[in-house]
Amino acid sequence: MELNKELEEKIVYILAKTYMRVDWKKMGKRSAYDVFQHRLKVASYRGNNIKTFLEKLCHGLSLQSISVDPQIIEELENRKEEVMEALRTESVYLTLKAAKQSKKIRKEKEG
Repeated sequence: MELNKELEEKIVYILAKTYMRVDWKKMGKRSAYDVFQHRLKVASYRGNNIKTFLEKLCHGLSLQSISVDPQIIEELENRKEEVMEALRTESVYLTLKAAKQSKKIRKEKEG
């Protein structure tokens, strides 16, 4: 199942904001991509909706919270079957997109 561009962008944005909050120095020597992708994949199977998925993902990455507009989460929740399927089957791709987006967001903040 292929996501439409708008839905993919919202998923990637939330994942990027999550990725940015992780203290990667505390995560050990493994690749940040590997750790994030693994936690994303695990969380996608433990949650049956977007809110639970985010809760599990944050917990798996030792985060207390993320800074995201709840409206975006609600919009994803309205399409949860599609979104959860993508998170489960496209986790490597979404991790790469989220990491790239997080760098872009950081540069925009700094610049």
